[in-house]
Amino acid sequence: EKEKEDQQKFSLTQCLKTAVHNTTGSVCQEAASDKEIEFSKQTMIVTSEVIFQQCESFAKDLEIFARSAKKE
Repeated sequence: EKEKEDQQKFSLTQCLKTAVHNTTGSVCQEAASDKEIEFSKQTMIVTSEVIFQQCESFAKDLEIFARSAKKE
């Protein structure tokens, strides 16, 4: 049961990472065409990973905030 939950969490995380990566790529392409510049694939990959990590951090902070609000 625990292994199944872990696998499901991993799958959802991968789906979210893919969505962030695709959205980051789209935003970079749009910005590149507007500003007449180019972004390397590596730049887009690193940017999407940083964005994903920041979103994870925000989610953890919000969870802590919600838990503390319930105590009061």
